Amino acid sequence: MKFGAVPEEIRRGDTILWINRDMFRHSATAADRSFDLDLPPGRSARIRVARAGAFMFACRYHPGMTGQLRVGG
Repeated sequence: MKFGAVPEEIRRGDTILWINRDMFRHSATAADRSFDLDLPPGRSARIRVARAGAFMFACRYHPGMTGQLRVGG
């Protein structure tokens, strides 16, 4: 019940693939609501990073699951 490692060199315009390999439903939801992906078991979703900055995220279903994307220009 935790997010995997976040890539270190994310740039504006990159696409990030989120994969749920767990048996539970998860989400990847940005604190600022810039993205909100629903991830049922065994499914994946993509986001394209539109702007630089630091983005805190969590799972809507398991609030203890958190992370941060750091996006360069």
